[in-house]
Amino acid sequence: MVPAGEFCGHCGAHLTRGDAFRQNAFAAVPSEPVMHLSIVSTLFPHLPHRRGGAFRWALLVGVLMVVILAALHLFAPATIAAVFILPVLYLLYLYEVEVYESEPWLLILATMVAGAVLGYAFTSFTGETVGGLEISRDIGTNVLVAGVVLPIVAQALMLVGPLFLYFFRSGLREPLDGLTFGAASALGFTLTMMLSALWPLLGGPLVGSGEPLDWALRLLNAGVLVMLVNASTTSLIAAATWLNRYDLRDAGREWEASILATLVIGVGAQIILGILAVVVPDLVLQVAIRAIAATALLMYMRLVIHQSLLAEGAVHDIGPDAPCPECHRVVPTMLFCPACGVARAAAKQTRMHSERTS
Repeated sequence: MVPAGEFCGHCGAHLTRGDAFRQNAFAAVPSEPVMHLSIVSTLFPHLPHRRGGAFRWALLVGVLMVVILAALHLFAPATIAAVFILPVLYLLYLYEVEVYESEPWLLILATMVAGAVLGYAFTSFTGETVGGLEISRDIGTNVLVAGVVLPIVAQALMLVGPLFLYFFRSGLREPLDGLTFGAASALGFTLTMMLSALWPLLGGPLVGSGEPLDWALRLLNAGVLVMLVNASTTSLIAAATWLNRYDLRDAGREWEASILATLVIGVGAQIILGILAVVVPDLVLQVAIRAIAATALLMYMRLVIHQSLLAEGAVHDIGPDAPCPECHRVVPTMLFCPACGVARAAAKQTRMHSERTS
């Protein structure tokens, strides 16, 4: 028995619809369905819906800035804008929601900074190998190394920081912890990898020569789409790893959120994209393929987030009445808000809200 409301405060089921899986109400942002394309509410699940607008506008302005700078032949500034959009937004997100204010520097060092160091090392050690393959034009070896081996190694390196926290910070046990660490590590890794690869461009003249549309597509592919793909695959695997420890009733868990499924899909996506990058020479087709892959991975990531938040990790008692961080209604403190259905694990107090209440 649970308090009366539209949603079950214990398992999150939609009571008025009789829907245990609530596909119409995403557990992190109940105003959105589960199958809904949204970079902000997927990559930043702790961010309240009312605060997501500023991040959406910032992401849109960043993308437009890359296109405008490329149109003006300012390719070096366009490169900086492209590779820093998502990492900077993610750091602002962590600051805004105060997810880990007890030890923020340790967590950032173990994820984003460690990923950045590993990304630089990866690019340094593999640059000559990829360059040699390009010169030799050995397609068979190129596909095997650049399309299969290197994507697997890169994906493994992006998981180093999150797995360190998994084993040495057992108190951080919720699946969204793993998702956050995975995204931060992947963004740091991709940032330095792209900066290292594009460094000759940054050191060149301010006004460059070349086709603006071609450069805009290349930079958006390298700076936004690659980061989205890497953040999605790493977050998927990390969230499933945390869920394996968190979910006490794993017999009822859906297969999509299992470690095996996320590993197959995450690593498989990296391999497929790596191979296609070698065998598909057309830039527009490459960008289209990566955009489709990023969209599919974000959708799958939402499904894993939703199932992770619906997982019953422990017996939760009914606590005292308190305002819901998402809808602000005064409701009994439970795993889910009985009024709006948001998962308490996702609904964090924002820094701005904390300053107002203090």
